[in-house]
This record gives sequence, structure tokens and C-alpha cells, in this order.
Amino acid sequence: MLKVGIIGASGYTGVELARILSTHPEVELTVATSRQYAGKLLSEVFPNLRKRVDLICEDIQMERLMERADFFFAAVPHKTAMDLVPVLLRAGKKVVDLSADFRIRDAAVYEEWYQPHSSADLIAEAVYGLPELYRDQVKDARLTANPGCYPTSIILGLAPLLREGLIDPAGLIIDSKSGTSGAGRGAAVGTLFCEVTDGFRAYKVGGSHRHIPEIEQELSVLAGKPVTISFTPHLLAI
Repeated sequence: MLKVGIIGASGYTGVELARILSTHPEVELTVATSRQYAGKLLSEVFPNLRKRVDLICEDIQMERLMERADFFFAAVPHKTAMDLVPVLLRAGKKVVDLSADFRIRDAAVYEEWYQPHSSADLIAEAVYGLPELYRDQVKDARLTANPGCYPTSIILGLAPLLREGLIDPAGLIIDSKSGTSGAGRGAAVGTLFCEVTDGFRAYKVGGSHRHIPEIEQELSVLAGKPVTISFTPHLLAI
């Protein structure tokens, strides 16, 4: 039985991860952190987890957390993950990072789109966590970088076409849609129901979405040559 911890268990990705892991026959969920809900049962905050995940949320105190789990999911924002992951790896833990901190293989590219990287020495070790493409590497990885939402849908859709040379990789045009959950649980006017209902709009237009370098990186590997894309994401009222 693998003892697993989730750092950041009260965000959308963290709570869904807790639900999925609660059904896994080889996993015992032993740690769930949440600064906002520290001291409360995770199932009290999310009643759908009642009788599935009855862990008490706690603040991030690394020494205490690492005593109780061997495998960690970091479901925390960018920058936070790059500071936590090295601590876990030094303690001999395996990590799946759900942020973007270790997805992009070139630190300079990451810093251009996000912020300075405090753990750039670990980027080369991280395995891009699409099992459909990197199954063997993921199995043995100490650090797995969980892919982004848009990249997952785009890469899996285009992988067979690029591998077989059935499409021209130059100037691919990609039009994607996402629901409001992609923005996370934090309240923001732009994703309130009254702001988005009955609407449909493009955002981060003009090649400014942070997932672009991640998508181009993996499509270039598949194509065996540099790939550039024109990517426009849209927000659906769902």
C-alpha cells in the first residue's frame, strides 16, 4: 500500500485528485494540506468526500508531512511548487507536480513566460507526465511534471498525425475551449456566473497564453522538427 499525500488538497485539482485516489486499491491517502481549511475535515469542506476522505486538513509543515507519506502530489500554484519539490526529493520522496514549474525543459523559456526558476537544476530530471507518450519514463521517475489542460487535449489529438507525417507542422492553428473551472477556485469577476453565462469569448489572444511553449515543446518532439502554433483559447460558460 502506497502512502500518498496531497499538498494543496482544497483546490479543484487537489480535491478531484483526493476523490480519485480514494478509490485506488493500492493507495492510502495519509496527508491533505490546505492553509485555508487547516483544522477542518476535508470531507466537511467537500461533502462528496464524506466516508471516502476523512482526513483533517493541515498547514504545510514539511517535516511532519514527510513522516507520513512516501509519494506526494503538489497541487499548488506555480512558484510554490518549485520551492517545495526539492525538499521532498531530498527526503527520498517521489513527486507529481501539478503546476507548470517543471513542464518546460528550457529554464530560459520558462522564465520568459512565468517567473525566475529557483530549482532549474531539477528541470532536466522531470518527466513530462503524459503516459500515452512517456509511459516507461513516468514509471521510474522521481519527479513527474503533470501536463497542462490545454496541452493534454492538443498533444494527444495531434500526436498520431505528427508521428505519421500526415499534417504539415508549420503554422498549426489551434482553437480550444475551456470551462470556468480552469481558472481555479479563487473568486474573480471575470469568471463569476453572471459575467460568463450565455457568453462565449476568446481570451489571452495574440499568442499570449502560457501554455503555448509547453504545447510547442511537445509537438516539436513528436514532429522531429520545430513546431510553431497559432493558439486561441476560449472561455465557455460551463
